Order: sequence, then structure tokens, then C-alpha cells
Amino acid sequence: MASSPASDANHATPVGPLPYQESLASFLSSQEKDAWNWLSRDLTTAKHAERVRLDLLKATYRIDRQSKPEMYQLADSVRERLDITAPVTFYQTQQSADGGMNAALLYMPGEAHVVFSGPLLERLQDTELKALLGHELGHFGLLEGWYHRFRIAGELLGAMLHDPSAQPVHQESYRLYHLYGEIFCDRCSLCACGDLHAVIGMLVKVETGISDVSAESYLRQTEEICAGGQARTGGLSHPECYIRAAALRLWAQQGAEAEDRIRQMIEGPPSLDGMDVLSQRQIMSLTRRLIETLLCERWMRSDLVMAHARLFFEDLQPMDGQAPADAISEIARVEDEKLAKYLCYVLLDFAVCDRELEEPSLAAGLLLSRRLGLEKRFRDIATKELKLRKKQFDKLEAEAEAIVAAARRSEGAP
Repeated sequence: MASSPASDANHATPVGPLPYQESLASFLSSQEKDAWNWLSRDLTTAKHAERVRLDLLKATYRIDRQSKPEMYQLADSVRERLDITAPVTFYQTQQSADGGMNAALLYMPGEAHVVFSGPLLERLQDTELKALLGHELGHFGLLEGWYHRFRIAGELLGAMLHDPSAQPVHQESYRLYHLYGEIFCDRCSLCACGDLHAVIGMLVKVETGISDVSAESYLRQTEEICAGGQARTGGLSHPECYIRAAALRLWAQQGAEAEDRIRQMIEGPPSLDGMDVLSQRQIMSLTRRLIETLLCERWMRSDLVMAHARLFFEDLQPMDGQAPADAISEIARVEDEKLAKYLCYVLLDFAVCDRELEEPSLAAGLLLSRRLGLEKRFRDIATKELKLRKKQFDKLEAEAEAIVAAARRSEGAP
């Protein structure tokens, strides 16, 4: 079983946060400093906590230690495995709204309240119950640990989502943050019970409601689904059960080496239709690198072109010579069709913004699109938008290198 070492004195579980959680928390704390600092204050008052407890007592049956000592003993062993010292209290809802089975953590600072819905406790074996408790207490550890860093990030994302100026990137960031939260808590499940099959059995029972589950059979089913390598979640708050099973087995077998494959299952490649705040920043970086690569050609840097470039990035300072190989390879790895077309439109934008450079700049854009594996898309877009005949573009393609070489000589470049 893979685990991560504690990173600070307030670390609440032996399972480390996922890279996405770390990256998003770092982004929010640096880009939204005022809101982050305001939320970092403890806003949970004793009066509020008492009101929450009273509402719980009204809506549930509290399961105390005296009535279910064996259940609390399991919880104690899970708390020990997860390095959680806060007391735990269990509740059973009086009725399940949808008739299904579920469990949820109700968080209060320093207190873990776990609420069960449906006949969950009757269906789970002891090891599966430990896995379930590990998952719910994983939520507590994530909110309570790391100096409340991830609790603040979640609250800040929620506040952004309810702001009138919220954008789709905020919705996607909120969604991904909660999906990764479930992946984190599944790892806590495995840490708590030490049995991958028990965790898988618990997940399937909660998902389906059936009493008898073969974890081995479900893992084979998961392998069939993921065999093509294209499995990706469409979940809003929880990944699909097969995604969770596959991600947990990968992590159990490979540890940190599994993170990239898990990221593909949760996020997929950067896409214009599915941007969160992090992929938005990544696409901005791709755009900057594309412009800088094109403007490595000194003769391209007319006043009009540079003014246009600084509408994109005020501090853009292109360098002479060939673009770094990593810039080319990063852009060339783009898989999303809409993102690839967007990059071609950026190239075309610069090719036509200064009419005095139009033929050589169009040739330079064509040659760069060829290096990036975008030539066919660039050709289709350029002929459509510029209303060029096929023969005109064929001639440009044939002469592109000579045209750019002549432009370099006119600038005095080698």
C-alpha cells in the first residue's frame, strides 16, 4: 500500500493530498489572498456548533458507544490508523430520502459526526465497515489537517461558485476538487482497513445496495471498461464506481507513479470546453509559448505585431533564434480538437495583423503549424477565413521556406 509521509505538524492522515489538491490550494492562496486570509479565521462559533448538533438530534437516531461498543472499537482502530484524535459520533437517519444507502461526514472543528442512511450497517462486514469509516474520516482529516488548507480551498471555491460573476472555470474547479476529494478518501479507506477487496466491496455495496459482492469480479469488470485507455469520469461530485476502483488499485500497486494515469481518468487532457482555473492557466501558458515561438523571427516584430502581442500578454518579450524544444513539444501534445483550432486561429491572427508582412508572416505561421503537427487544421482555417483558392495556398506551401528565408535576409538575420 502506498502512502505519503506527514508534511507538517498539523497533518491529519498518513495519506498525502493529491497533486491537483495541492496545486489548486496553492493557486487560490496566491491569487485570492484577501479571501483566503478572511476564510482562514475560525468562523465556526460554539453557538453554531450547538445548533448543528440539535438539528442532528432532531433528524437522526444517535448511536452511542454504550449501545454499539463494537462499532466504536472499529472506529477507534480507524482513527489510530489515520492519526485522527478527534472524537467520533455516529447517527442513523430516520429515513432515507431516496431509499438508498449512504454515509456522510458532518464536519465541525475537532469533532467528526458520521451519518448513515438506509440499511448500510446491516450490509457491511467488519472490514468493509472499517473501509467506510476510513473514507468518512478521510474527509475529516482533509478538512482538519494541513492547517485547514483544504477546508479553506473548498469554502473559497464554493463562495466563487455562488458569486454572480462566476464563470464555467469556477464550476469545473469545484467539480474536480470534490472528485479528487473522493479519490483521497478512498485511499484513506485502504489505509484504514488494509484490504483492497474490502474497499471495493464496500464501494459496490453502497453504489448498488446488494448484499453479496465479489470484489475480484468487479475489478475484472473495471479492467474491461478501462482496457481502451479512454476511461474518464463524468461525475459531478463523485467519480463513477469503476473509476474509483481503478484509481485505488493503481495507487495501491504503483504509489506516486500512478498519479498521471489517475489524473487522465479524472481530468483528461486540457480542453477549451472543460477548463478549470488550473487548465485555464495552462492554456494561457500554451498561448504565450506559441506567440513567443512565432516571434522568435525578428522580422515579425513590427510595431503592429508587437502591439497586438501585448494585447495578449503585456510583459511579452520574445527571444531571438529558435524556440526551446520543450515549447514545441508541449504545444504539439495538444489533443483537444477545439484547443488545436484555437491555437491555429492565434497563428492566423498574427499572420494577418500587419498587412505589410502578410505573405511572409502567413508563411511563417504555416511553417510553425507544420512543426506543431497542426498544418492541416491551419490550412483549412486559413483558406476559409482568408478566402484563398487551393492553388494560392499550394503555392504558399511550396514557397514558404524561401519566403521566410528572404524575410530573414531582409532583416539581416543569418
